[in-house]
This record gives sequence, C-alpha cells and structure tokens, in this order.
Amino acid sequence: MMSLPCGPRGDAAGRLPAAAPPDFQALLTANYAALHQRLARYLGCADAATEGLHDAWLRLADTAAFTGTVQSPLAYIYRVACNAATDRVRADRPWQYAGDAEDTLAHLADHSPGPELIAEARSDLKAVERAMQGLPNRHQDILVALRVHELTRHEVAVRHGLSLRRVDTTLRQALRHLPVGRQVAA
Repeated sequence: MMSLPCGPRGDAAGRLPAAAPPDFQALLTANYAALHQRLARYLGCADAATEGLHDAWLRLADTAAFTGTVQSPLAYIYRVACNAATDRVRADRPWQYAGDAEDTLAHLADHSPGPELIAEARSDLKAVERAMQGLPNRHQDILVALRVHELTRHEVAVRHGLSLRRVDTTLRQALRHLPVGRQVAA
C-alpha cells in the first residue's frame, strides 16, 4: 500500500515552499461594497472612501514586490485604503504645511474688537465725558478743537483770542484733568 503525503513537502533542509501572496486586487473587488461602507463610515465621506479604495487597488497591483505574510488580507486592504485616503486628504491641503500658513491665517482672523474691548471702550468714554463736564468751557473748547477737530494751535489761538503759550497751558490743564490724559502726553 502506498502512503500519500498528508502535508506540504519541504525541501532537503525541511523548509516549506513560500506561499504565494494573496491576490489583493481580486479580494478588494470581491469585497468592495463592505470595504466601501466601512471606509465611508470611518472617513465620514463616501467620495473619500471611493477614492481611497481606488488608490488602494492601484497600490496593491504590484504583489510581486510583496514578500511578507498577511494574517487577514481584508484588514490589510482596509488599512492600505485608509492610508491612501489620508494621503489624498493631506495632498489636497498643501497650504496647511506651507511656511506662510500663518500669513494666510492672519488674513482670515477677525481683528474687530470683542465684547470685552467694546465694554472697556464705552466705560472709558463715559469717564472722559464725566471729566469733560468738570472742565471750564474754554478748556473744553480748546481740547475739542485741538484733539477732535485737529485744528492747529495757531488756529485755536486766533479763534479764542489767546497766545500760543496760553493755548498750550490750557490744553495741558485739560489733559491733566482727564483720566485718559494721564496716559497720553500732550
């Protein structure tokens, strides 16, 4: 009676023949719907899943270069598709990695004052208004003419019949009286 071998035959050194790598493209094609659904759920976008699986199919075309063993070919295909989709997303956003990204973001930033700055400015304005009411009328007129209407010292002196020195003194006294005038020099 002749015995039949029950397992794969090894070579003279007892090594088993290398198993051929699985046909990843055929597996991807056969399991496309399940892989697409899983990948779309992971990525949050069906279009990105389609592109990722397409890129994975192209990457898996060269199985001749594959020398390792894969315990779960479908999990391997899924991971290749995830990596391909991630690479595509990164490639579609080149500005994210550019050196001038800060300049781009600076143009997008909202530089308008927030609620805190607006409240602070309103509070400062009310304090200035209260202080202005405590000034004599001539001090108020000179301060407004010079700082708000931006008239020259000479124009204010002519308008009020004062010397330039007296205009400077009046302005200095008015600014000292204002809470903002303490921070801003005349």
